[in-house]
Amino acid sequence: MNGYDVHGDAEGAGVQDAPSAQERWRAGDEASLQDGERRSLPDSAEDADGEAGPDGGRDRMGEAERAEQRDRQEQRFREATRDPLADSGVPGETRAAARVQRAAQARFDIRGNSSVFDRSSFDRAHFGDVYIGSRDTAAPVFGDVPEDELERLRQVYRAPAGYPTLKRGLRARRVLVLGGPPGTGRLTTGLCLLDEVTAGVRNTAPGAGTSSPRTAEPDGRAGTAVPGRGRVTRLAPSDLGRLSDDPGAVADGVPDGGGLLVQLPASAAGFTSPQELHLDALAARLAAKGAYAVLVVSPTSPAGHLLGGRYGMPCPPAPAGELLEWQLLRHLSECPDPEALGRGEQILKHPLFQDALGILPEALRPSETELVAERVAQHVRGELGRAELLDACGHIARRQAREWFTGAADPLPPVSAPGPAGADGPVDEAAARVREASFRIALAVLDGEALSSVADAAELLAQQILAVRMPGRAHGRPVFAEDLEGLLAACRAEVRTGEEESVGGVPVPVRTVSYRGAALAGSVLAEVWHRHHAARGPVVRWLRDLAGDPRPQVWVRAAVVAGELATADLGYGFAELIRPLSAAADTRRRYFAATALHQAAGREPHRSAVRGVVEDWADAPVPALRWTAALALGSGRIVDDTRRAMELLCGIGGRNDGAHALVASYAATRLVAGSRAGEAATVLCQWAEHGTAEQLNLAMLCAVRLFCARTDDMWQAESGDGPDEPPPDSATSAPSSAGRVRGPGGVRLAGRVPVQPGGTGLRLLTGQDERPPVPRAPVGATDAELARRAHWPLALAVAVTVDGAAEPLADLLWRALANRLSHEAATEGLATWLRAAEADAAVAGGAGRTYAFEQAAGESPADGTADGPRGEILQALLWLLPRMIRGRRDAERLRWLMRLMVDAPEEPMTAAFARHVVAAMAATGHGRGGRGEEQR
Repeated sequence: MNGYDVHGDAEGAGVQDAPSAQERWRAGDEASLQDGERRSLPDSAEDADGEAGPDGGRDRMGEAERAEQRDRQEQRFREATRDPLADSGVPGETRAAARVQRAAQARFDIRGNSSVFDRSSFDRAHFGDVYIGSRDTAAPVFGDVPEDELERLRQVYRAPAGYPTLKRGLRARRVLVLGGPPGTGRLTTGLCLLDEVTAGVRNTAPGAGTSSPRTAEPDGRAGTAVPGRGRVTRLAPSDLGRLSDDPGAVADGVPDGGGLLVQLPASAAGFTSPQELHLDALAARLAAKGAYAVLVVSPTSPAGHLLGGRYGMPCPPAPAGELLEWQLLRHLSECPDPEALGRGEQILKHPLFQDALGILPEALRPSETELVAERVAQHVRGELGRAELLDACGHIARRQAREWFTGAADPLPPVSAPGPAGADGPVDEAAARVREASFRIALAVLDGEALSSVADAAELLAQQILAVRMPGRAHGRPVFAEDLEGLLAACRAEVRTGEEESVGGVPVPVRTVSYRGAALAGSVLAEVWHRHHAARGPVVRWLRDLAGDPRPQVWVRAAVVAGELATADLGYGFAELIRPLSAAADTRRRYFAATALHQAAGREPHRSAVRGVVEDWADAPVPALRWTAALALGSGRIVDDTRRAMELLCGIGGRNDGAHALVASYAATRLVAGSRAGEAATVLCQWAEHGTAEQLNLAMLCAVRLFCARTDDMWQAESGDGPDEPPPDSATSAPSSAGRVRGPGGVRLAGRVPVQPGGTGLRLLTGQDERPPVPRAPVGATDAELARRAHWPLALAVAVTVDGAAEPLADLLWRALANRLSHEAATEGLATWLRAAEADAAVAGGAGRTYAFEQAAGESPADGTADGPRGEILQALLWLLPRMIRGRRDAERLRWLMRLMVDAPEEPMTAAFARHVVAAMAATGHGRGGRGEEQR
């Protein structure tokens, strides 16, 4: 028979040559050595646990000392699955940190000149006709709005959703407080509203000397001509205070049946905001005259509280998509090419164009739609090149950041002598604007994370900035006074429903907040870091404080941003952001420093500078610096030579009786979880076979981690390393060919796998110290496949994905299962593989548990998951597992493990699944006595 029963003994086991005593000693099976074999061992083997004596011999340790040392080593392997943040008290924090880092790294581009040059034609209009290109940041003028301007607005204006509601509210109350951030078209909407409700009044034509005839208003009241005055007028900025002092006088300046547009200031300097009772008086006087008034306010301004009253209504966003199409049609209306409009519309939808724009098309503001349409029209007509077009689009986000932070806080009030905290004194009137600016910065750092995390971080930053503005004073925080909707509108942000894994590694729903465009976050950070040097101090202290936050989505995001800011000014960033945390007592802060180093090494010449620092720290006398260096080496970005990185990690892990062995093995395992898996696994396999005691120890610790880790515990995307990614070495990075192999039953395994894995073993070349170079897998294909297999056991995912990794991985894992010190932890990891394969192969439905392999031929295939078809993990397991069985003992170990899992009192493995694994192993010829191909 060519198989074995899951509960029975092996049948027909083949006869194999017994491994030598030296090989059994290296595999950790010292107990099986006979006395004669012990005497035949070389001194270096028998006395490996001894210390060299002064006379050149070795002092033999007592049995008790050797037993104690073995206990320490076994305990280390039992703890090999611990992550570097296991002492933080937050379960699954390292896995959550890896997930956040994958989502956050290489998202920012904050280097270089952030200057923005605006178009002079943007300010050609007097008032806020932002829909055709003018900006509404100019100060309002006092006087009448020309009739021809109102006529032009009627032609170009595109009403947003909710516009009829605004008009009904204005007609009913005579006064409307229209809320919206600058640039959203609020002034234009106010003008168009007043133009419509005052349509029954006609001006006297300039110079004509005659009045227009009386006309009927929509409500039936007859309108009266107003000689010499316009229908719609604006209040001078110098008279804004009269809204509170004498609202009746303001109403008297409005023509009968006319309209008044008032833009309230965004700051409190020299202005007292009117209250609702003042608006009551204004509305009563306007009603007597048949007139109307629209007050435009920013939600975060001192008058923003009016939006919560009966006169307040938010200004709906402009229909950016419709407006963009109309603007493009207007600019190409005179183009002789009949295909011009079609080409322009294709450009607007092109992914490259949208990436350069960096703002969602539906989130563009009216003035921005005009700019985009004009630039696209110039490109279609051949007046603007492709590079110039993309660069012009990128200026939009940078210009927005410039407007946000230019004069973001008012000048400081005079302070005679700052007293102790809480003492009486002048109040910082710009605190509200400082908090708004702090929210934008915090959102740039934590873009896409929980709203609560962003709000807390923003308040911490606001306290840092306010303390710099007015030191020695306690700055309180407003309670029950926040306007979230207004703040989000002012920051061009939106709230969504997302997931986070900060507690126990389980995804839970949470409200997240993010910018409405990927380019805004980087533009905000670049603006603050490059153009506002006084803000660097508070921002640096704030980021260092975030390093101690217990939530991974906060401190990891902050670490990524710290590394990116350091590349913008490496000397300053390293001294202020990275070096103070690299030797901290808290492991989370050191992890922060290592993550920042990883991000800073994303491109040259910063990579070379970071490499020098990390290599120096790897041999530093300070243990904390060596810990940080080990974690940074695991990123793979810093040291291009995989063997060199592994040697540095071995040196760190072997010092001080293995004090940093766990973090070194964690970093080395991360090197295996990527495109250089073949290289790293080959080095570990060499060390497990012919290495020193320190190298063997590190190799076995890595093997245990490979058994027990999931892919998303270790893997980090490499394709986002930037355009100047380190060039591949000619000897180690040759492109590898993609291959697909068939698993049990003829099912094709997707991924990059060797067509003929193994057979001859990993033997040293005669007269050489190194094996042939292992090709490095393509980064893009590796990232895509490992991302799809994020929930897989790590070793299975890497073996199936990366060319050249399967054979050394199988050899390394076999040694971990056979080694006396590591076999217990490795066997537990193998059990997790079987559990994962069983769960992945299970098919929903039926009274009992059924599996995909039980479906009869011709039946519809089982429904797969979002990450692949059902049973794919099982196929990979049955493809790799035969390469890890080298003898009778290996087969018996597998049979014993499956028997325990079938008989487990809790969640037992089904006998059907066990029989399927047994049959598949027997079909490959590895289920009886092992491979028998190589004797070690």
